[in-house]
Amino acid sequence: MSRAFLAPALAAALALAPPAPALPAEHPAPPRADPARRGAPAPLARVLARTFHAYGGVDALLAVQGVRLEGTVADGAAAPGSRPRFERLLAPPDRYRCALSLAGVDRETLVLDGGRAFRDGAEVTGLARADSIRLEATRAFLPAALARQRAALVDRGEARRGDRRVRLVELPLRPDASLTAEIDVVSGRILRAVSRVAGWQAAVSFRRLREVGGVLFPFAEDVEGAEGRRTFEVERIEIVPASTLRFDQQ
Repeated sequence: MSRAFLAPALAAALALAPPAPALPAEHPAPPRADPARRGAPAPLARVLARTFHAYGGVDALLAVQGVRLEGTVADGAAAPGSRPRFERLLAPPDRYRCALSLAGVDRETLVLDGGRAFRDGAEVTGLARADSIRLEATRAFLPAALARQRAALVDRGEARRGDRRVRLVELPLRPDASLTAEIDVVSGRILRAVSRVAGWQAAVSFRRLREVGGVLFPFAEDVEGAEGRRTFEVERIEIVPASTLRFDQQ
């Protein structure tokens, strides 16, 4: 399994100005220009405000104490009945567990418990490997991570992702470990996230967004990494009290 499986934004103050004179009915007022269309990127605060609103609002995101989700992993080869299953448990900001199993037998378990990371019950001592698990945990509920750590975010400007303009927003972990969210500048939705750790990179695209408990979650994740491409297809997501989750290392 790839390691990839692994104050609200300030509103801009409006300056008071006298109203413009009304135009005759036969000459309707022209549409207000969109800064993004003129090629001038919108302030990052505005982009983030749109993102947090799209996912349910900062208060709703930060109110989530625990998340439990489960589903299957499709790699394009295995039949639906023989696909591995996965379960993720998350208690933001730093407790996470992802277990992959096939036919009821555990195949891999990744755990983040505060400052410690584990793989299959053994503590991960290499910094790069531990950082990859931390970034996977961050990606598992990315809108909330951006809201919680917005003071640390780095604006990397705009880029094209297909026919869409995206804002690149980086969340640094260390000088050689970071996660970059690609945010659609129109909708505010996070289209993709790229994790980079010591030269290793993995990208996850998010699809099939649905609301759960007033918060928007992706129900499909396409993961691209060194081991190829896999799709995590989510079947169920629950928002639960953190006290109901167990982060066993095995």
